[in-house]
Amino acid sequence: MMPFSREERQFVYTWLSNMLGHELSASQLAQYQQGLFDDFFAFLTEQGFQAQVEGIQQQLQQLKTVELAHLELAADYTQLFLLDGSSSALPYASVYLPEAQLTCHFTFLEALLVRFQLQLNRDKPEPSDHLCVYLELLRQLAEVDDMKTYRQLIQDALLPWLLPFNDKVQRVKTRTTFYQQVVVLLILLLQADCQN
Repeated sequence: MMPFSREERQFVYTWLSNMLGHELSASQLAQYQQGLFDDFFAFLTEQGFQAQVEGIQQQLQQLKTVELAHLELAADYTQLFLLDGSSSALPYASVYLPEAQLTCHFTFLEALLVRFQLQLNRDKPEPSDHLCVYLELLRQLAEVDDMKTYRQLIQDALLPWLLPFNDKVQRVKTRTTFYQQVVVLLILLLQADCQN
């Protein structure tokens, strides 16, 4: 994989946040199925993520034959991420990290939130350890080109809980494996990007 540029990092993490922050709408799904993201998928393929891109595209292709496919994806999203912790893979660090690590983890996370003046939406309460908060922090760190903190966030704050999160994601039974494919891509991107 070639190192990502600042703009590429920002786009990738924004895309991942959009994919994993909420279920795809009918119009978003149609955009993927109409090929509007083919250039992005080609870019990821060139970066060495061909198997993951093919898996995502295969799921998108299969959904073309499903009536009300966006509702099937919404059901998958709910099953994967929104039910209770025994049924779903909740996208929160605190679910997977040992209690002894949480204070240090949240101290680091809160310092980054303050640094970038990021506030959580108080109208829609979301804990600060949601996966999409980390993706936004990565986007912000890429924007200011702070690669030391960027790598620290990936290695020390994200991967330690994303790996067990992914294990659970892969075990949850859903109609498609669309979101499972996206989570694997996320982890592989983080691991590769951290090494460059």
